[in-house]
Amino acid sequence: MIKRLWPLLFCFLSFFMTHAQSPKKDLESAIESLNKAMLSQDKSGLENLTADELSYGHSTGTIENKSEFVNNVLTGTVKFNSIEFTDQRIETTNDIGIVRTMANYKGNNGSATMDIKIGLLMIWRKQAGGWKLLARQGYKLP
Repeated sequence: MIKRLWPLLFCFLSFFMTHAQSPKKDLESAIESLNKAMLSQDKSGLENLTADELSYGHSTGTIENKSEFVNNVLTGTVKFNSIEFTDQRIETTNDIGIVRTMANYKGNNGSATMDIKIGLLMIWRKQAGGWKLLARQGYKLP
């Protein structure tokens, strides 16, 4: 009898372990999708991955709401060529995700080449349709 329960127990544990990690993996995927939307200036992607209450803080101190952020990515002077996150740490609790990472943004600001290395704190909220960026604050590194 016990020998028959082992496969069932193994399947249950495998299922639980796979789904216990899924919120972090889903959030990692949303972060990657937002970066891709910024690189490709995808308005629909930007709007779908950000909460209506978005507070987007730049390392310069500028703060944008959702429409300002989307408009700036689409029509602003900064055009991104690459976005790379390193040392990314993700914690999830229920419907909230907290992300801390180092970021390297390369591109152009008007005619000037841009290579910015900053730290980021992002707060994501799981809503209908998936993870949405609720708040982001960039900060200058020493």
